[in-house]
Amino acid sequence: FDDRISGGTVAFGSDEFKTTLAAGRYNKNHDDIDAYKGITNAKDITAEYYGVQFDYTPNDNLALNAGYTALTGIDINYVKGYNGIALPKYGDDNTANIWYVGGKYAFDDNVKFVGEYAQNTDADDEDQAWTAELQYKGANVADPGSWGMYAGYRQIEAYASIAPTYDDIIGAGYKGAVVGAMYVPAENILATIEYFDGEETYSGKDASKFFANVDFFF
Repeated sequence: FDDRISGGTVAFGSDEFKTTLAAGRYNKNHDDIDAYKGITNAKDITAEYYGVQFDYTPNDNLALNAGYTALTGIDINYVKGYNGIALPKYGDDNTANIWYVGGKYAFDDNVKFVGEYAQNTDADDEDQAWTAELQYKGANVADPGSWGMYAGYRQIEAYASIAPTYDDIIGAGYKGAVVGAMYVPAENILATIEYFDGEETYSGKDASKFFANVDFFF
């Protein structure tokens, strides 16, 4: 869930164990899919938002997390309009209860494995999401010439992720392989290229995406 909320978060604990609490309201209207397509019956999906996350980092090589996110009053069928994807019925209410667990393990200074799993217990279908990614090195905008790359697989079912965080995948409702690379040609400049090859999770329709981006940091 990577988007803005009207509310706040608070974190407490230590470098080894941290707890983060979040609460507020979430409204997708600033990026409403139906309105973007010119459809007049744009959905109002303002929801109450609550969340808690636990982070455990026992050493420099391992980081684990587990959490829970709840949204009440959300129009959970809004994703049916996304890119024309045909999706099953969500469930019997307009509440999303999403549980997740994941982590990162560093084999050495250059190679890391990252994984995450989430499930929406209120959805009848399209209720799970997971990602597994192997990372090599890493780009640092303060270090010209530094670079990194990754390869992995993502399955982001439509009702398990409200706002996916990944630029390489098309969005919620897709699964497939991803690869990407980052390079710092000069200080405070980051160049990124990413590619996704897969399909829609519900229909099985083929899908792909190429993403390229240059960021300037000031």
